[in-house]
Amino acid sequence: MTTREQIEKLVVENLSGTENFLVEVKVNPGKIIVIIDHPKGVNIEDCVSTNRYLHSQLDDSGIFESHELEVSSAGMEEPLKILPQYKKRIGQNVSVLTYDGLRHSGKLLSADESFLELNEEKVIRIGKKKEIQNETNKIPFTEIKETKVIFSFDKII
Repeated sequence: MTTREQIEKLVVENLSGTENFLVEVKVNPGKIIVIIDHPKGVNIEDCVSTNRYLHSQLDDSGIFESHELEVSSAGMEEPLKILPQYKKRIGQNVSVLTYDGLRHSGKLLSADESFLELNEEKVIRIGKKKEIQNETNKIPFTEIKETKVIFSFDKII
């Protein structure tokens, strides 16, 4: 079992029984990064708890002699990676880049193991007039290169 797999197993074990979930484990030279999430957002106590658990389970392995451990939540600018993150973002605007280079933007309506459903606004020219039409698209996850949430700070009071 690789270091990454071992850490993934321990994090999943630690988070079981909570609504928190593992997004990703990155093992780089000198640094281990664990990213966790929660349907309503991760708090600092969750990160600290996971960090302490990993230290308690792996201190004897010597891994922390050569690696720094960072446990954090997924950042706002980070792409969505796993299904629970998509489900958390239903109702929000997202930008989806597909492997064929097309970019789709719109409101995320649903997501399951196979695809996401996106409501896109399309500008259609009819004669000299422009008309906005809503179009619902199903995009298979196998065709998605990257999905990012579009944050609008216009609505902040």
